[in-house]
Amino acid sequence: MTQASLFFQRLLGSAAPMAAAAAAEYTVDELAQTAQTTVRNVRAYQDRGLLPPPERRGRVGIYSGEHLARLQLIGQLLERGYSIASIRELFEAWAQGRDLAHVLGLEQAIRGPGEPEQPGRLEFAELQAIFGADLDDAVIDRAQALGLLQFAGDHLAVPSPRLLAAGIELYRAGIPLPALLDELESIRGHVEQVATGIVQMIVGHLVNPLLQTSLPHADQLEPLSAQLLQLRPLVEQVVEAELARGLPVAANRELSERVHRLLQGFLQRP
Repeated sequence: MTQASLFFQRLLGSAAPMAAAAAAEYTVDELAQTAQTTVRNVRAYQDRGLLPPPERRGRVGIYSGEHLARLQLIGQLLERGYSIASIRELFEAWAQGRDLAHVLGLEQAIRGPGEPEQPGRLEFAELQAIFGADLDDAVIDRAQALGLLQFAGDHLAVPSPRLLAAGIELYRAGIPLPALLDELESIRGHVEQVATGIVQMIVGHLVNPLLQTSLPHADQLEPLSAQLLQLRPLVEQVVEAELARGLPVAANRELSERVHRLLQGFLQRP
């Protein structure tokens, strides 16, 4: 289940109402009275896509406990400063399983400052010229699976030109393509694990306090977004510093072990 779905289920303590409540039935007047709103509002929310239509029984519309829960949530969100358009987008996100960062306007803060890397374009002949006979079907399939290349009609789309450029230089330095793809897959798994831990720390300490039982007030989102935007480069700085520390440590360890084995071999010769 997606984060959006879990959040909305928690938010709508009645998104999955108790059986008795879910089985309750209301006319439009009864629904409005129970939700402490007006019939006019109920019909307006239906017209704007916030409230699903009632079940028709002849000429009478019958609403359920789920309608009541949705109506009460609309009231709470309006009180917290959300516009009708924002509420509709939240409900659409819930239905479609989209992430809440986009809906709450936090996507830019999470993605970081500046524009995302723009995809590149590469002719298949160019790729063949770079990798020659090493570029077989298995390598191409794996590169596609890792998102390095995408077939786009008469050319190849390159989602991350920086990543491809680094791979080309490492290949030219003498590292085989299968080894590069193996290492990229391994790095990606480790990086995603690190990213998950960092995000969980930030969400647990900064975001969750605002999302315990309801959405934050609309005017709380802007400072939260600004705070996340400030944290992004700091997190990258920590990861970069640790990588800079770890690379020479790993290199020294590997080289020392290799030299040690060579020396042992020389010493053991008759």
